[in-house]
Amino acid sequence: MCNLVMKPRPPRPLPARLLYSLRSRTRRRWQREQWLDALVAATPDDAELLNEEQATQREQRLRRTIRTRTQPLGRIRRLWPVLRVAAVLVPLLVAAMVWWGQRPAPALHYTTGIGEQRQLVLPDHSRVWLRPNSSLTWQAAGQDREVRLRGEAFFAVTKDPAHPFVVRTGAVAVRVLGTSFLVKAYPQLPTTTVLVRTGRVQVAGPQRELAVLHPQDKLVFNPARRQLTLTQHEYTADLTTNQLLTFEQASLPEILLTLENYYPVRFELRPDAPAVALSGSLDPALSADQITDVLNTLLSRHHLRISRRTATLYRVE
Repeated sequence: MCNLVMKPRPPRPLPARLLYSLRSRTRRRWQREQWLDALVAATPDDAELLNEEQATQREQRLRRTIRTRTQPLGRIRRLWPVLRVAAVLVPLLVAAMVWWGQRPAPALHYTTGIGEQRQLVLPDHSRVWLRPNSSLTWQAAGQDREVRLRGEAFFAVTKDPAHPFVVRTGAVAVRVLGTSFLVKAYPQLPTTTVLVRTGRVQVAGPQRELAVLHPQDKLVFNPARRQLTLTQHEYTADLTTNQLLTFEQASLPEILLTLENYYPVRFELRPDAPAVALSGSLDPALSADQITDVLNTLLSRHHLRISRRTATLYRVE
């Protein structure tokens, strides 16, 4: 008998689909074990756990952080148009500030009416006695202290060598440092008069210097005729306090204009009236009729007389 020996059959290979399924399960099991190991390693011990209140606070902070980081972005504005507008406005603003800092101080105006006199104190502390029917304008111009006069005024100027004091009229410019003097420059008169009480005064015309005056010097300038007269005036001490109307070799038109400045009256002088020069003093406390009576006494030797025509009108014949 032959003994038959049975050879073992080789194992049949598993189907490919089953093999893939087993391998997938093994892989997922291995991944799950890896994830659990990592979770266990990252989990703190009980002793290190935060208490419930701290955990709640931490959760709230995390929520706020998440909410802040997930806010939608605001609207982005382009910066270039803003810069372009600023480039235009900033130079204008700087120029306006420079102009405001350099602009001259505002002018000050003073006036007097008929029969009115005013005593003024200017910004530089100079004192002015403004005569009737006159006007004065103060303006600080550069290095000079400048006033413009229309009428008559006596000045007591505060000394300031760095800033000369200038009085401008229609015909002359009177320049001083610190002194006292009188200026008469009514537009109705053909002449301008400067009379110095103290100090030294420089008087200039439109094109040249006319004279340098010292105490008691009197200058009378006629710009139309270019005529200049220099004399001495002895009565300068009471120019500020004397209330009398004092004339020294004054013309008749000058005397009549002075009366019109002190009284609400008007005088008519015939064109062919002779030129006269009178000296004397009149009290403004007298009435206009009383003043004309005094003048008639002085004018009689020149064959002139003042007569009253209306309540406010007088005529010299």
